[in-house]
Amino acid sequence: MQIYPIHTSFTAGESFELAVQPKRRFGVAIYQQAGDELLLFCSSVAVEGQKNVKASLVDGHYIFESAGANEAAQFDRDWNWPTIRIRPDVPAHETLSSGAYVAIAYEVSAAGKPRDETGRRCLSRKPVSGAPPASDSMALVVARPRIPSAPIAYIVPVATYHAYNSIGGGCYYNDPIHRRPPATQVSLRRPGGGFGAQLGEPVDPYDPASPRQQFLHWDAKFIRWLRAEGIACDFYTDLDLHEGSALDLTKYRCMLSVGHHEYWSHEMREHVARFVEQGGNLAVFSGNTCYRPVKFTCDALGDPVGMSKLAGDWDLLTEKPNDDPRACGNERHLIGLSYTYGGGHYGRWKRWRGGWINRKREAVGFTVTQPEHWVFTGTGLKKGETFGADDRLVGYEVDGLPTNDPHNGFETLANTRQLTGWEMGGVGSFGMFRPKNPSGTLSEGQVFNCGTTDWARVLLDPQAKSNLVVQRITRNVVRRFIDPSFDGASQQSNRSAPREATDTPAVDDTAAI
Repeated sequence: MQIYPIHTSFTAGESFELAVQPKRRFGVAIYQQAGDELLLFCSSVAVEGQKNVKASLVDGHYIFESAGANEAAQFDRDWNWPTIRIRPDVPAHETLSSGAYVAIAYEVSAAGKPRDETGRRCLSRKPVSGAPPASDSMALVVARPRIPSAPIAYIVPVATYHAYNSIGGGCYYNDPIHRRPPATQVSLRRPGGGFGAQLGEPVDPYDPASPRQQFLHWDAKFIRWLRAEGIACDFYTDLDLHEGSALDLTKYRCMLSVGHHEYWSHEMREHVARFVEQGGNLAVFSGNTCYRPVKFTCDALGDPVGMSKLAGDWDLLTEKPNDDPRACGNERHLIGLSYTYGGGHYGRWKRWRGGWINRKREAVGFTVTQPEHWVFTGTGLKKGETFGADDRLVGYEVDGLPTNDPHNGFETLANTRQLTGWEMGGVGSFGMFRPKNPSGTLSEGQVFNCGTTDWARVLLDPQAKSNLVVQRITRNVVRRFIDPSFDGASQQSNRSAPREATDTPAVDDTAAI
């Protein structure tokens, strides 16, 4: 069955609303993305309200029955499904921490017995896979901190997940599933915002176990690495970043943007620009970052319910709310790089040949230009040496620098060769950046930008030849951004590597993270 959250985030310790498919009998469990490959059981649920849903206790577990018409809904409308208001049922002496959680709905019989293996694992509190087809019954819900307590704000890119999600018949892209042209409006209140989406995307040939444009493909990997490193983060979504009320970036030393953080609003850019201007650091382990402008549409209560694409990219945007290029010009003014000057390699869709073909890309890595920079401390890399090529670290989308703007101020630490034959066909870059304030002076904070979507994949792949180098660079950047005294000269990870989950969950070390 399908579900989705009414709001993409909630305050840890409070309740949240979950919309559920009509005419279903089901149970609900809350899982968490921690340091394991599989999702780990977090809690059962306590019920605080429902609309068109009946709740009853069976053998100590809530069983729900949803009413309403089970009709297909459009991708650009609020699906308006029955809702339940639930709260993770943690012991009174414990506090739910900020983090990425997954609500799982599993269908049951009249006696409350799960009808599939995912449901049986939920009822027995065993780890579950977040990959399809189990993910079709999951919803991503991000718990914000009650009080900021970590040095890092991790932003989960829910807007990008919905931009590619074609559940309901469409999305922002040519959709080979529903055979319709790109749309300009999508709903945030429908399934598929991180888990369980319908996607017209090709399978990633270098990570076929997790679909692109899903939480499992990028964010889950990076979160597992953070856990293994013992690096504390508070979690938010990009809607929190947009609204600016629940998230006060001034409480943090670093903001993390990971994976494929493509869709941004003016407000998101303004909040980040101000953060960096005042001394905050932005670590971008993402590609195609901030490439497309969107506007969130709200209901009568002011809550975001939909998202409109304003233009193909910021350079094509005609309406600009202010003269600060960091908030409305090409995204390189904020993050140093732009997909406009990089490249992408996707493969080709051939319906008569069974779908996507030519998905594999040539071996391209980053060639070091400044090995003495602190970002490379402990890597052993030398000038002119290339890392990541065998692992296809560069792509499937990568950002670059404009050749006609030598005064952009981006400090290139490594770059790619010309990406001939790729979309855009530019040169990928990797390095450091200080945005300029409207007055023309440099910001107090810094931006690191790796420029590629595939960083998290290689970061967590122990078989990748560049895995240790990618880990070391990531460690150097994150730890330096939260502690300027960190030099990385002798620093090694003080935690074990991310591991596979078993039927016996690991000890939850949430408090330390």
